[in-house]
Amino acid sequence: MASQIELWMEIRQIRYALAVASERSFTKAANQLNITQSAVSEQIKLLETRIGFDLFRRTSRGIEQTERGRMFLYEAEHVFSDLMKLGDVARRLSGADVESLVLGMGSGLAPALIPRLFPRAPFPSNLHLEIRTTPTRLVFDALCEDKIDLGLVVDVGPDRVPTGLVGTPLLTLDLALILPKAHPLADQNYKIDITALAQEPIIMNELSIGYGQIVHKMFTDLGIQPRIRAIVDNVETIKMMVQTGTGIAIIPTGSADDAIKLGLIEQRPIGNAATMTISAYHSRQALSRRKKTLINWLLQPASKV
Repeated sequence: MASQIELWMEIRQIRYALAVASERSFTKAANQLNITQSAVSEQIKLLETRIGFDLFRRTSRGIEQTERGRMFLYEAEHVFSDLMKLGDVARRLSGADVESLVLGMGSGLAPALIPRLFPRAPFPSNLHLEIRTTPTRLVFDALCEDKIDLGLVVDVGPDRVPTGLVGTPLLTLDLALILPKAHPLADQNYKIDITALAQEPIIMNELSIGYGQIVHKMFTDLGIQPRIRAIVDNVETIKMMVQTGTGIAIIPTGSADDAIKLGLIEQRPIGNAATMTISAYHSRQALSRRKKTLINWLLQPASKV
């Protein structure tokens, strides 16, 4: 019994530490967890004593993770996620009518896809949905390792699809230019030609696959080598770098609507811009009938756009 209590305490402590890391504040983490700040601090101190190093440090900007704390919590997050999945398995085996579906989504696609996937109710009561947003190549890796059930990413063509996976075209998205508000091109109301961007520092997504590959090809097809200032694996960082004036970027339409509405950046259409197809990838291995039904429910609205 004592060992079971100790294990439960360790899981609780990890949950508290992950909340602090996410909120960067003991107070906000306590509010999220609906417990007192002293309880959070006490349990994290016990966890730090057990593992032998500090997870956090206080700075003038708030709470930051230590280097060892960052590495520990990165692994802890995966372990905690796996434990939650075990809970789903236990509920299903005990007779609860719940089906878990793990969806991998290419970086930058969530703002464009989520409104298309969930425009209506009701949400299936038997569906426990987990969404992981990650670079395209990692979505394929997770599918091959059976860590996710379905991947929504930019179509890569049949010759680039890993063995054992099959893709179904879902919808088409345009690409658009985002740039700092003070950029000279922000005053233009017409479509921006790619040649006008030849000397612009550009923030790119992964170049070998996904929409980063499409953007890179838009330049090289015209005999232009883009001036790549940085390669970033997620659209949130891309938007922030554009906002700070580090460079411009070409991303899927809809991916920056939040920042545009807040007036943080500008978006302009591109002349002769390539479009990109979003496809749903899954393993060739047979899925359960219930899981197929849930996947069809999930993809039906997007496939009609």
